[in-house]
Amino acid sequence: MARPEHPAAAAGMIVGMSPSTAAEAVRNAHEWFEVNSGWAPPDDLTLAEWLADGMCRAPDDCFVDPDGWCRHGLASWWLILEDLASR
Repeated sequence: MARPEHPAAAAGMIVGMSPSTAAEAVRNAHEWFEVNSGWAPPDDLTLAEWLADGMCRAPDDCFVDPDGWCRHGLASWWLILEDLASR
């Protein structure tokens, strides 16, 4: 039986390759959004709880540092939302 592909790989990202910058990880996340339906940003309370715990999640549900990205190259929700707020 074939192993299912990770959503980041299905989006054309090279799984296991880490972005060099937060901006690149945010771009990866937006590309991921384009081919993955059903995602939604966390509500303010959930994000605040994650940050109080010193962690966050990426859109693919990986645990990450708030200012980091997962091994699949997707930025944390905190980085994504900060980027959107700065536009």
